[in-house]
Amino acid sequence: MSTSLHTTPQSRERRQWTQQEDELLRQGVQQEEPNNAAPSKWHAIAQHVPNRTNKDCRKRWYAKMSSDIVKGGWAPDEDQRLLSAIDCFGTRWSLVASMVQTRNSDQCAKRWCDTLNPNIDRTAWSLEADELLVQAVREHGTAWTKIVQMYFPGRTGLAAKNRYVFSPLESRLPSL
Repeated sequence: MSTSLHTTPQSRERRQWTQQEDELLRQGVQQEEPNNAAPSKWHAIAQHVPNRTNKDCRKRWYAKMSSDIVKGGWAPDEDQRLLSAIDCFGTRWSLVASMVQTRNSDQCAKRWCDTLNPNIDRTAWSLEADELLVQAVREHGTAWTKIVQMYFPGRTGLAAKNRYVFSPLESRLPSL
């Protein structure tokens, strides 16, 4: 495991990217992976941008600088490429994204975890589950990932959020 000169995410403050940093990132991508529309050597690329981590650089590249990344709904062929990439690489999202080509690693991870994973619990919500969801939100706020990990294994944070936000749960439930 390599060591990094960068500070840990817990100790860093979020700050805006500058035009100079964007240019350093462009140069880093071009130098490390010329003619590659889906760079994956983010540790090496990040060395070109002082005080930015490999994750900072990857997210900036795909969110703002890469013209090849699609935003919005997924096409059926993208879903198929995602499933094939996961068969090849598992959940190594940078490699998966390089095979999908039109989506970044965050988009691929979110699509898999929230939609395509066959292990997702898609059963109907019971009255008891609704009651538990309301109680969990009262206790933990809207920490959806924490709530599903603690109370609803197999469900996604997005499913719990959608159930809570888009269903008038509290008005249908007996007083808790």
